[in-house]
Amino acid sequence: MFVYSLKSTSGTMKVMLLVMLSAVMLLSTLAAPAPLQPKAHGAGELKPFPQQVSYPGIIKPNHVSQSSMNSSVSSYYDYWKATYLKNNLSSLPGGYYVKGDITGEADGFDPLGTSEGQGYGMVITVLMAGYDTNSRAIYDGLFKTARAFKSSNNSNLMGWVIADSTGAQGHFGSATDGDLDIAYSLILADRQWGSTGTINYLAEAKKMIGAIKLSNVTTNNRLNLGDWDTKSALNTRPSDWMLSHLRAFNEVTGDSTWLNVINNLYNVYSQFTAAYSSSTGLISDFVVGNPPKPAPPNYLEEFPETNEYNYNASRVPLRIVMDYALYGDTRGKDIANKMVVWIKGKTGNNPNNVKDGYQLNGSNRGTYATAVFVAPFISAATTTSTHQAWVNAGWDWMKNKKESYFSDSFNMLNLLFISGNWWKPTYSAADTEAPSDPTNLTATAASSSQINLSWTASTDNIGVTGYRVFRGGVEVGTPTDTSFSDTGLTASTAYSYTVKAVDAAGNLSADSNTATATTSSTPPDGTNLALGKTAVASSIEDAGFEASKATDGNSTTRWASVEGSNNEWIYVDLGATQSVNRVKLNWEDAYAKGYKVQVSNDATTWTDTYVTTTGNGSFDDITFTANSGRYVRVLCTARGTVYGYSIFDFEVYSS
Repeated sequence: MFVYSLKSTSGTMKVMLLVMLSAVMLLSTLAAPAPLQPKAHGAGELKPFPQQVSYPGIIKPNHVSQSSMNSSVSSYYDYWKATYLKNNLSSLPGGYYVKGDITGEADGFDPLGTSEGQGYGMVITVLMAGYDTNSRAIYDGLFKTARAFKSSNNSNLMGWVIADSTGAQGHFGSATDGDLDIAYSLILADRQWGSTGTINYLAEAKKMIGAIKLSNVTTNNRLNLGDWDTKSALNTRPSDWMLSHLRAFNEVTGDSTWLNVINNLYNVYSQFTAAYSSSTGLISDFVVGNPPKPAPPNYLEEFPETNEYNYNASRVPLRIVMDYALYGDTRGKDIANKMVVWIKGKTGNNPNNVKDGYQLNGSNRGTYATAVFVAPFISAATTTSTHQAWVNAGWDWMKNKKESYFSDSFNMLNLLFISGNWWKPTYSAADTEAPSDPTNLTATAASSSQINLSWTASTDNIGVTGYRVFRGGVEVGTPTDTSFSDTGLTASTAYSYTVKAVDAAGNLSADSNTATATTSSTPPDGTNLALGKTAVASSIEDAGFEASKATDGNSTTRWASVEGSNNEWIYVDLGATQSVNRVKLNWEDAYAKGYKVQVSNDATTWTDTYVTTTGNGSFDDITFTANSGRYVRVLCTARGTVYGYSIFDFEVYSS
């Protein structure tokens, strides 16, 4: 439903002068060796669903099994397919399309969908092949529509509007994001079915990649908005920055242009956020200028919030984190993690509190939670186990969320990624050799809630990329080295573990030996239960003042809230229910005159254990009647200064 106004070529445009290509360019096939294909499976799929890949350095929900995740994905696909996938075009028999809304003018046609939706549908369909036995026929029907509704400027790109009229075919200019997804899906299709059938998927992908380079890559290594835009344009839409797609384009063509674009887009992101969103990492729906800045409100007559993080930019976290997950670029990890740290603090660690729109400083613009905003923040959180609880809660929220074409389609893409069923279309000889089994697995109880594991590294003909840790047969971690700490356990309980090694092709070793350990009964006396544990805050003043700074054991780092507001809070997750009777608070100059110490078992309902209205900013050593809880919170109700609240050390002790 979004972001494609002013893209027709009828001459009715009021804002931008369309740049028409004088003739359809004849694109020669780009030189690249044909990939070696592995042996086919099932009904001809080479990578049938579920692939359930574990990306190096990426976590998955660990409160449900992989098979449960696969089941949720396939169930959601059934719903999505029945609701949005159509083949009822009287003007194009056999042509499939994704039914969806648009913004902008359709030049008198009755719009049924967009190239954006066509791209979503083609990626989803090829990834679900094997589960859906009709997926190849559907995919080919989607491609038939994409080719019939060619751009008026470049026949190897797709016009942005679908309507049940032959007059709409070849009438509209393109939209960059739709073409990027369609070209990428053709690469996936080549890896899924090969290119020796009716459609040469790889050749068609190369045609589109060449056309995108010709029409959409600007002279300054940005992506413009469509083939109607200029090659010197500085306007760009961050939701088009599909970095892992561009890396696949590079692999297919050997053209370094795509790597140059990736590097430049990272630079644009860095410059933009440093100037406009240093504490949130957010980016606006449209970016213009050099140095980059937010587009003005109502840009391209879209809607007033085009200068904010709204319905275009909401998709960015998925596009960014996939570059780290599939290709290991840590710039993507850092951007994604910064966004997640901010959104967790903003929402009190509750995905249902995400709003559908934010100003760049993090102030709410929207009013309710919708999947196109929530799901990408969950995907972005897969970069570190620190966000495990957020990923778990987000998965539960996403898997049953059903709203509308735009939100549901993007939710489906995120479900595929988080579950490991969006695989990397690697163009190299197939690797079918599994790593050796991990050996010498040992398990050692570190506390009443933590067990530490270590093992001897596996070997592989290409290289081991990581390990999967299983507790009682359920996957609980995906470390990249030979150790793992399992936290949040129950006291005085025995746990058994095995480990598998995984390589870049997703080949799994057999299980290691089984190792068992029993958690201790209670923490040792004098143990700071909060040390190194996950902390969450209502807000942060800026990067470097995150909640974790108060529980890191370093008295020179601190959590700091935004300035000037009351009822700010910070809580620590102890990992398991504990009997708590003492809290130590080392305040910075920005202290609370009034505050409460509270405990909870669910981080939702809190019980007061200590209340004061006479805090003076000293080092507070507070004892109180013992209360049981997993979470301990300091709720600041009255400021002692004109600033916010700031704590160097937040320590918790057991009775």
